[in-house]
Amino acid sequence: MTLYPKVRNMQKGNLGIKIMIIVSIVISITSIIVNVFTSLKYLWCIIVIVGIIYSWVTVAYSLHRNINIASSVMIQTFAISALTLCIDHILGYSGWAINLAIPIIIIVANTTILILTFVSIHRYYKYAIYQLIIFAVSMIPLFIYFAFDNIIVNPIFTIISSSIAVFTFVLSLILCGRTIVEELNRRMHI
Repeated sequence: MTLYPKVRNMQKGNLGIKIMIIVSIVISITSIIVNVFTSLKYLWCIIVIVGIIYSWVTVAYSLHRNINIASSVMIQTFAISALTLCIDHILGYSGWAINLAIPIIIIVANTTILILTFVSIHRYYKYAIYQLIIFAVSMIPLFIYFAFDNIIVNPIFTIISSSIAVFTFVLSLILCGRTIVEELNRRMHI
């Protein structure tokens, strides 16, 4: 019987990370060179670079083993939303990111948090803060729709995503309201 945990070979892990960094840099530089020599109308190389950065954020965040699943959902929601906005902007801003992609991302995030609530209802306090943040972010497109003209031209997905966010939040409050209040008091010293 061993008393100490098995130690991973850090040199192999560091070598793998160094190789992947070099590959990422080579791909980024290659895409810039190809983009410059083929067409400067669309800077699609930025999409490649942002995709690589997104991949690195995902990998770096996923490698931590003691990470709360809800925090991963939150980080992915922010990262994917930023990625879709960046791609839409680079391609000339047709509005598909704000009208379609981000509402779908919000629906998936809120549904995932709701499933986490049902699966681990007794440990829901771990997800409470993240659900509050995701709920607040879910209301931003609805605010944009009512506050600004001509940004969200097709509001159906925005209304559906905000409705699902409200539904999941209210359902979570019904299931775990007291636990959420206790967790907020503990973490925020309210």
